[in-house]
Amino acid sequence: MEKLIYAFWGGGEPAEVLRRRVVQELQPQLTELGVERLQMNVADIDLTGAIEHMHFRTGADPKPDGIVSFWLTSAYRRAPAEALLAKSFRRLAGYVVAESTILRNVEHPAKAGERTWGFTQVSFLKVAARLSFDEWRRIWFERHTKVGIDTQANFRYVQNVVVMPLTTDAPAWRGIVEEGFPAEVVRDLRVFYDAVDDEPKFQRNLGLMMESCGRFLDPDGVDVIATSEYILHAQHEPVL
Repeated sequence: MEKLIYAFWGGGEPAEVLRRRVVQELQPQLTELGVERLQMNVADIDLTGAIEHMHFRTGADPKPDGIVSFWLTSAYRRAPAEALLAKSFRRLAGYVVAESTILRNVEHPAKAGERTWGFTQVSFLKVAARLSFDEWRRIWFERHTKVGIDTQANFRYVQNVVVMPLTTDAPAWRGIVEEGFPAEVVRDLRVFYDAVDDEPKFQRNLGLMMESCGRFLDPDGVDVIATSEYILHAQHEPVL
């Protein structure tokens, strides 16, 4: 099985239109085409008054309106599903990825077809110019992962390493991260860093995160969108 992620651009359509298109219209069609573990994230979070921080910005122009992800027996068989998505959105950027689930969402379990609690930050990562891909990946997995767990209030943390692009002119992203956070994170950085009413902890966690990101990301090497997540398949307890 292979996991495919498609970033999509809707051409200025309201988020509710994009959401309805996937959740109500595309879901049954994609399921008929054999996709499994279908998920949609739409960038519909109100960022009015949001904190000024790297986590709520994007260098992409224009930024993606969300992602659709699913699993197939092989990306070789993606053509029907990809064609359906291509007809539904103005632009697609597709990738085969290797998924690594660092934190499962056990605190706020998703229900099929319903919006997941909080919001999901989706980050698109590029390899720092000074690093080889292998070194970049090693730093991300072996050094940054623990920092991401220890310093943030994330309740879900999924790292997707891009194996190969699938569509023409796909941005040169090599990693796609999905992180679940409480909604309050958008406007309170101390919630983000799990340090409410604890200034020393906040300063420590902020410093550790910035230092860690600097090891493998350039200042313009991350594009971030804040999304609502919809898991469009039945949830099962994984075998550990």
